[in-house]
Amino acid sequence: MATCTLWQEIPEELVHEVLLAVRDSDKRLYRVVVELTSRRLGIRQAKLLEMAKTERHQLSRRVLSLPQSEEISSHLFSRWLVQTRAPMLCDWLDALGIPHDQQGVVEEFPEEPASEKLRAALEGLLVRYPALDVAIYLRLFNEIEDVGWKGLEEILSGDDRLRIRRREVSEIRG
Repeated sequence: MATCTLWQEIPEELVHEVLLAVRDSDKRLYRVVVELTSRRLGIRQAKLLEMAKTERHQLSRRVLSLPQSEEISSHLFSRWLVQTRAPMLCDWLDALGIPHDQQGVVEEFPEEPASEKLRAALEGLLVRYPALDVAIYLRLFNEIEDVGWKGLEEILSGDDRLRIRRREVSEIRG
């Protein structure tokens, strides 16, 4: 699943959360989003920056949803996950026995673990974290060049709890 498609599937509140987290942790990357949105929609950057953040982020959502925005979209979700969801990332990697740093960043990935081990690690995450966060992370995780595990792909495509579709925040956050 391309990360650019996630923007239309996640709730508005999560779009805003992701972009705020990036703005707070990586001003340069956030500036790229503003420039891209401005250029693509024909709005002056100053005008865009004068808008309420929620309105600006919904305009950015439209641009980030385009296939041409795949690379930046991937960076945005990755940054958000590392900055705000590191415990979840670490729990997944620990369950699979994959060495990582304190933010869940891995230097080298092993061969694909057994399906049972993947399922057990997934169940552990779903007990502790919102299903939408888990689904986003595992999709991005499986897109990493050295990963692309077939067993994980089967789990992601076959488990209804991991379907990414626009839902109400109350349904997502429990």
